[in-house]
Amino acid sequence: MNESTARSAFKQGSVIDAWLSSQSSANTRSAYRADLETFGRWCAQNQAVPLHADATTVAAFQLAREAAGDSAATLRRRWSSLSSFYRFAILAEMTDVNPVAGAQRPPLVTGDLEATPALTACAVDAYLAMAAALDPRLDALVSLLVFDGVKVGEALALDVDDVTGRPPKVAIKVRRKGVVERVVLGARSARAVRRCVGKRRSEPLFTSERSAAPAAAPRRLTRFGADHLIRQLSASSDERVTSNAFRRFYLNSDHRAGTDI
Repeated sequence: MNESTARSAFKQGSVIDAWLSSQSSANTRSAYRADLETFGRWCAQNQAVPLHADATTVAAFQLAREAAGDSAATLRRRWSSLSSFYRFAILAEMTDVNPVAGAQRPPLVTGDLEATPALTACAVDAYLAMAAALDPRLDALVSLLVFDGVKVGEALALDVDDVTGRPPKVAIKVRRKGVVERVVLGARSARAVRRCVGKRRSEPLFTSERSAAPAAAPRRLTRFGADHLIRQLSASSDERVTSNAFRRFYLNSDHRAGTDI
């Protein structure tokens, strides 16, 4: 079923467009659109009308998606997407109830960002100051995580020639799902990334300090190496900060700024 057919299942495509346009993040709009289309296709196949769905219908959809292999994180995002849409539809007087409110929210699993302790702005400032004093790589990596929404894997895939411009106007080319996106960095990250680049003109942006041989080309920093770097910011093993914690700080900050996560 194509996009227009999926939308027709809702009878009112205009409310979908209005809801999506209310989301300030392009990534959020894309994910929410896909979630709603998936729900629309399922409803069409099961003789259900989305705008008249009840909690039982939503619960059946969740079970179907779980059986189809959706991850716990995807299930929770779909739950949030539908809940957001129905809240909007109620305000638009297209329906009277939010059926998602009566369905059980998919549980948290180990590794979920919501299960990760939330960092305060003061704590992040302290970690950034420590990172800047310890290692230019750590300084740049933490800055990208907390200010620019770059994931660890995306950061580690960067090469020096992916960085363009000079502070305060610096941009990077990030590879996401096979597509290269240009990300303009904030002032803090711009300085940190340029410091990490130094005078280099090629090779990976984040490199391992250990080389296979003295004359060998620098090796790209691995995820294990990145975790080891970030672990240096922890005062004790009982209060160990992680990349997930920095990622959650960015998402929470983005949400407070008006982006619907």
